[in-house]
Amino acid sequence: MMPPMPIRRTHKKQGIKNIARIALLIHAAWWPHKNAHTAEAKPSVTQLCQEWADTLRTVDQAVCQGFDLHASLRFRSVEQRPLVFKEVLPPEQRPPLGRILFIGGIHGDEYAAISITYLWLQQLLNKAHQQNSDLSYHWLFLPLANPDGLFQAPAIRMNANKVDLNRNFPSPDWTASALKTWKKHYRANPRRYPGPKPASEPETQWMVQMIERFRPDAIISVHAPYGLLDYDGPEHARPTQIGHLKRRSLGTYPGSLGRYAGEHLNIPVLTLELRSAGRMPDPQQIDQMLKDLEQWAKARIRQQEEDF
Repeated sequence: MMPPMPIRRTHKKQGIKNIARIALLIHAAWWPHKNAHTAEAKPSVTQLCQEWADTLRTVDQAVCQGFDLHASLRFRSVEQRPLVFKEVLPPEQRPPLGRILFIGGIHGDEYAAISITYLWLQQLLNKAHQQNSDLSYHWLFLPLANPDGLFQAPAIRMNANKVDLNRNFPSPDWTASALKTWKKHYRANPRRYPGPKPASEPETQWMVQMIERFRPDAIISVHAPYGLLDYDGPEHARPTQIGHLKRRSLGTYPGSLGRYAGEHLNIPVLTLELRSAGRMPDPQQIDQMLKDLEQWAKARIRQQEEDF
């Protein structure tokens, strides 16, 4: 049956030790100290799930609540919504083959991209709970990086400050080129406004710190509606096709995730551009894309050596 339309309404011991270390770094930055009051975080995530379910028919409030999403206590969106993340790990006895950061919802009006991220998180969590799980990677999902954009009426690409978060990352050339490129290349299109300065937005600051703390071996981001596979980063991880999406370069721009993480940090950045912002791929295509992503990771991603 077609899914609902997303329209508005190392060594084993060392590897396991590294997982614990990475988890500690993430939670030390976004979880309160022992004496901090934690009661306020739970209702905000509950409210986010309700608002999310009210906006996209793909999202079920109870299922979202069951994800046990963790909210950043250091960063919130411009409109003070929680910025949430979820880790998905292999079984405890199996060290992961690498770390993959998955970012969805950078642009709030790309409903299908947000919905497919939600569905893939659900699928991987279900796989992680299976008795003979074949889950091989340590996944970190940021399923809704721009909640304010999604929850505007109507939804918008930008955040609540009208900044395009995918032009706000602090690439080395931002100060010299971001605003010039916006005015010359985009003719000052407000949908592509990069912001007043690099990483000016709390959502961008949060994503940047997640990258710094998690130290991913690869980053996957989902967008729409160009119907292609884009890639930025080292040559060894270059893919040819994921599901029905074939690789075609879109290029990078000052402040884009590809320019910042792919070119500057040399992290493989895979961008899935779905064919429609408002219509989901069919279920077979959704399943095949996730399978191909896992196969791409196994074939092309090189785990960073850690020394803690």
